[in-house]
Order: sequence, then structure tokens, then C-alpha cells
Amino acid sequence: MRSYQIYWIGEEFAHYFYGREHSFFQLFFESTIKGKEEKSVIERQIQHITQEFSLSAVASALKKALGGKSGFSSESESLYKVELPKEKGKAVLLTKKHCLYLKASGSYEAETIFFHALKKLNACLFAVDFQQKNYGWLAPIKKEILFK
Repeated sequence: MRSYQIYWIGEEFAHYFYGREHSFFQLFFESTIKGKEEKSVIERQIQHITQEFSLSAVASALKKALGGKSGFSSESESLYKVELPKEKGKAVLLTKKHCLYLKASGSYEAETIFFHALKKLNACLFAVDFQQKNYGWLAPIKKEILFK
């Protein structure tokens, strides 16, 4: 089973760290393994660079993008499921204010459905898979180049 944590990175940090996304991954990864004292400092850093999710906005975006699709269901205002036909795969999304948690199995299509719906919510969403050490933006951020 694949597990992802999805964070909403503040826009100023997203642009500043564009191309250096490994720094975000390292920070989030360290928050899972450090001791209590270090974890407190890391958690404050994470709170500083991330935005809170509006659970109603997430619900609205998911229902707008996936509401009419077969296999999509909403268990509550914070739990959503996508089940692919013929048991090809499934994904479950749990929404919290500070982070979204996505678990998927089977075909990668299941989590991709959620990723496509969520990236319409905001361009600065960053997904992390600690088990596979994968990370990246749901919608790649375009670096602005200013000419003088």
C-alpha cells in the first residue's frame, strides 16, 4: 500500500525553494523520526511554511471534480474514497487541517484521480511518500523569470 502526506506550502516558500524540493522532503521526513525536543522545533518550522486546509474547500473541490464519477464516495466531511472498476485499485483520502493523508493500493490511477482533483484547489500542494522516498508538487510551479 502506498501512503502520501499532502501539505499546502505557503506560496513564498514554494517559489523560493523551487528546484530544491528535497529540502521540504527532508524537513517532513525528519518530523517523523526525530526525538521530542527536535520534533518540537521541526513542527514549528513546518507550521511556519505550510498553510492550513479549509476542509470545506477541499470537500467542495473533490465533489465538484469527482461528484458524478462512479467509484467516488464520501464517507464523511473528512473521508473520501475512489474505487476503480474490476478491483483495479482504490484510494482513501483523509483530510485534516494541517495535512491530507492518502492511502492507495492497486493501480496508480486511483491516487492520480485524487491528485488531479486536489491540484485544482491550489498550485502549492506538495505530496510526500516516505516509504518510497518520493515527493513532488501536485501541479508543478512555473518559475517566473523577470527581465529588466
